[in-house]
Amino acid sequence: MIEHEEACDRVAARFSERWLRAYASHKLRGDPIYSAAFELFRHSGRPVVDVGCGVGLLPFYLRERNFDAPISGFDADGRKIARANSVARRGAYPDLHFFEHDVCAGIGQTGNIVLFDILHYLRPNDQELLLERLARRLPPGGILVIRDCPRERNARFWLTRLAERFAQISTWNINTPLHFPTRQQLLAPFADDHFSRTVRPFWGGMPFNNHLFIFRRHAAENVPA
Repeated sequence: MIEHEEACDRVAARFSERWLRAYASHKLRGDPIYSAAFELFRHSGRPVVDVGCGVGLLPFYLRERNFDAPISGFDADGRKIARANSVARRGAYPDLHFFEHDVCAGIGQTGNIVLFDILHYLRPNDQELLLERLARRLPPGGILVIRDCPRERNARFWLTRLAERFAQISTWNINTPLHFPTRQQLLAPFADDHFSRTVRPFWGGMPFNNHLFIFRRHAAENVPA
């Protein structure tokens, strides 16, 4: 898709470090999560909340695809947030804000929410708390999209774990014990009587055990206080 390729080029070009330009270009082109998120949100006027936004690749990509709703990004890694804010200033992207923030401490923003490859960096109790909080923040008709690797007994799971450990050893990701949640733990906060639930493999030609979990609060639902 020409629009996708051009958006990837524009985002990557905005990073000043050569290695980050190469990383952004490779990540945006090789990982199907960015175009999938765009397709999910393109017709929605709701704000997007990116929990664990890293250097801001998803928000920048959405802006370059002409998605103009407000976007807020949160990450505990101050290095990545500083880079995201620097790119946002140079790109003059409107209504785009990044915050250094412990996602387990709660998030005030609401809208469509994304949580990509973050849960396994949290302790099990923190995973449960975060998912429950995000479920409460989701407005009627709002979508929460989670991409993560459920804990399963297969080769894809062990390859995913190995790749995450490499990212930690290289100091790109925070060095903390990994706790991959089970499929049941991911689904537990989203009861059928409040949410529609879709789960599907999301390998995208990669050897990892990535799955996409899409939760949509029923449109007539009252959000708990």
